[in-house]
Amino acid sequence: MRQGLGPAKLAQCVAIGLVIAVFPALGVTTLMAGLAAVMFRLNMLAIQTVNYLAYPLQFALILPFYSAGQRLFHEPQLLRPASEILALIRSAPLSALQELWTLTWHAAVVWAMLACLAIPLLILVLTPFFSRFAPEKKADPKGL
Repeated sequence: MRQGLGPAKLAQCVAIGLVIAVFPALGVTTLMAGLAAVMFRLNMLAIQTVNYLAYPLQFALILPFYSAGQRLFHEPQLLRPASEILALIRSAPLSALQELWTLTWHAAVVWAMLACLAIPLLILVLTPFFSRFAPEKKADPKGL
């Protein structure tokens, strides 16, 4: 914050970086965070740092996102044990790809719905928190 990153921008970086970090598809969050940083003129280092630090949350939340996507779209149980998925990939790769694609985009819809709520809420909570650590502005001795 001493180098031009104010509390509001830092809160945006953390909120957006954290929400992007839990996107329910592996291997795309770095690109998504980079694009968000460019689009919203955020600090690239800050948003990517949050994205990388929150990476374990992606693994913790991926199955709940998949499950919520199935419920939202009234899909039959698509989640299977890893051994069944690997067997399906070996025996019918196109069918496995279609099943995994459906599972992932349904989870992404749930993520997007939650992101629309989570980002503004996190910014609202984090901005006053980071304001506590902002350096005091010195009063202008000329009274300007």
